[in-house]
Amino acid sequence: MATTQARTQDNFVAYITAAILVCLAGIVIFTWNQVRMAHDASKPHIAYAKFGPYQIETQAYALRASLVVQTSLADAGWPEENKKALDVVFKKVLADADPKTMRTPNNLVNLQLALARGCESAFGVKTVQAVLLTDFTFQVRDEQG
Repeated sequence: MATTQARTQDNFVAYITAAILVCLAGIVIFTWNQVRMAHDASKPHIAYAKFGPYQIETQAYALRASLVVQTSLADAGWPEENKKALDVVFKKVLADADPKTMRTPNNLVNLQLALARGCESAFGVKTVQAVLLTDFTFQVRDEQG
């Protein structure tokens, strides 16, 4: 009788120990997943590539601009792979800028949108999320030259 009682008590201790270990393992796994998800959420999911400076001179104006192309992290290498074609697109959009529009309050926003749309139409893909002006100087030339 004493041996069966001792075995039952030993089994009870083993069950309690196993239950505690399972609970601790569950807590560790849950904490690990929460930390990993928090780390992934704080990591930026965008990439930037610098372009320029571009210097454009027309009869109506002169401008100088440096740009940053924003893409997803998965497409981070795309701007470098298409650097020459992007340079052509950016130079064309900057050269075609309307001097009257450039003097409006939303001129930089409109120019950034035009640059992004130019990329989208030239490549036929929406890889470029945004084109940001990091340095911009615009000078209107007077009518006489």
